[in-house]
Amino acid sequence: MNQFLTNLQENRSSKTSLIDSTLTRAADENRDITDIELANIQALKLEIEKLDERIEQIADIEIRKVKAAELAATIDGKTTETRSAAPARVISEEATYHERSTNNFLADAMAAEFGGSYEARERISRYQREMLETRDVSTTNMAGLVVPQYLVDSFATLRRAGRPVLDISVNSALPAQGMTLNIGRLTTGVTSYVQASENSAPTESNPDDTLLTVNVNTVASMFDLSKQAVLRGTGIENQLLGDAVRSYQTKVDGLAINGSGSSGEHLGILNTTGINATTYTDATPTYAEFFPKLVAAITDISTNFFGSATHIVMHPSFASVILKALDGSNRPQFTSNLGNPFNAPGTFQRPGYDLGGFQILGIPVVLDANMPTNLGAGTNETAVIVGNFDESYIFEDNSGTPLFVRFEQPDGNIAIRTVVFGFSAYTAGKYPKAFSAITGTGMIVANY
Repeated sequence: MNQFLTNLQENRSSKTSLIDSTLTRAADENRDITDIELANIQALKLEIEKLDERIEQIADIEIRKVKAAELAATIDGKTTETRSAAPARVISEEATYHERSTNNFLADAMAAEFGGSYEARERISRYQREMLETRDVSTTNMAGLVVPQYLVDSFATLRRAGRPVLDISVNSALPAQGMTLNIGRLTTGVTSYVQASENSAPTESNPDDTLLTVNVNTVASMFDLSKQAVLRGTGIENQLLGDAVRSYQTKVDGLAINGSGSSGEHLGILNTTGINATTYTDATPTYAEFFPKLVAAITDISTNFFGSATHIVMHPSFASVILKALDGSNRPQFTSNLGNPFNAPGTFQRPGYDLGGFQILGIPVVLDANMPTNLGAGTNETAVIVGNFDESYIFEDNSGTPLFVRFEQPDGNIAIRTVVFGFSAYTAGKYPKAFSAITGTGMIVANY
């Protein structure tokens, strides 16, 4: 069987299984399907209908090929075992560039652009005509992907900051219904008193609580792809879907750090009322002057939260300030722990975005490029967050993987629209004093 046809049938089967599993889960839980599940089922149903059309077309072609081969074998007096090709008329030809082609795509592209080669330009133009059809994101936009298939293996995905803060937070599932979460918080506790004398009545106290309301917010993205980009490119839709998921996770992480709490944003740690604030004001900052501020931020958590800091979070650019700090003899203050350093305030395993094993005063340091670098009057300050991230709560569907719905573009264009979205709620407001933020003019990296 044609491998393409087999792939189509397997794709159809997987989408059917997704619908079945959704319905089975709802039945097992003795409930109706949710609006989100219904949207996904409808989108999958539309995809299955399109696959059915495609399967029917390819199956018809396969049947015609077999019949044509049998007819040719009959005319030539040969069996189909010795005559595998379909007869007579050429109805298609190989693409301009393919693995067996004597033409080199990259060489022609360079020659057409810089060498003024007419032949190379003609081959490139012919190849583009083979691919041509422009929509919102078409083969023209996706030139890095719509190259000959055998050159696509080295496609470079867009690098994203990821979700380091969310990964060290407490992750819980969103409730099945509702757009707010309500968390009870004891603000005035029971007070214990000394009994003044025997047989005297104890002193009454009046504990009180407040309701912490956390909004469920939506983060979404949408992109259109022409059918040509999907069908003639290699893995375009999967690549962009993967990028959309990474973009979603990066966005939610950034909101957990510095979201405003309004206009659909989470209330991030830096904007949470009541966190410990350490201000470092200095036009000529140094690591030696920053270090006491860091100790103060750690101590504030112990003093006001009666707990310990679990992590220190900073932007990678500020980590460079730490790593290049020298002592009085021009020796690095922070060195790799592989060298068994003596009397170092902190160590790391290797430089890099994850800075494996990086710790200061025994507290793990997490680098997160979603930390703001545009704070302050000059919009050039960063911040450092010290916190007990056992009190940082992220509530998500699908363990942080957004839902996605794919459907045909409704205006009738030859395109596919993909909507990627997810629901989440975040709070660091249960115990604000579990977090400290170091901010101020002393946090301008360029001044170090």
